[in-house]
Amino acid sequence: MKAVQCLAFGKSDVIQLAEVNKPVISNENEVLIKVIATAVNPLDIKIRMGFMEKMYPITFPFTPGSEASGIVEAVGKNVTRLKVGDEVLASTMGGGSYAEYVLVKEDNVALNPIRFLSKKRVF
Repeated sequence: MKAVQCLAFGKSDVIQLAEVNKPVISNENEVLIKVIATAVNPLDIKIRMGFMEKMYPITFPFTPGSEASGIVEAVGKNVTRLKVGDEVLASTMGGGSYAEYVLVKEDNVALNPIRFLSKKRVF
C-alpha cells in the first residue's frame, strides 16, 4: 500500500511517498480502516518538525497523520461496537493516517454520524 512517510525531523522536504506493508490486526481491540480522508493539523506538523519528540517519540521512517475517516475493513476479536463496512472517524493518537490503511484501537474510533462516504446520504 502507499503511505506518506517522514524520513527525519524537518520541514516538508523530509516527506516522501513510499510503498509499505498493509497493516495486520495484531491486537484483539484493533480496527483496520481503509482511509478515505485525512487532514493535516498542527499536531502533525509539530510531530514532523520534532517539537513533540518527548511527548510523541517516533521511529523513522514515520507515517504521520493523527485523524482519519474511512471504512472498517477488519476488526479484532474483542471489538464489539464496530463491524466491517461501518463508516468511521478515528483518532490515531499521533500517527499513521497518511496511508491507504490504518490500525486504530476501538476506543479511538466512532461511527461517522454524517455517513458521507457511502451512497446512503443522511442529508
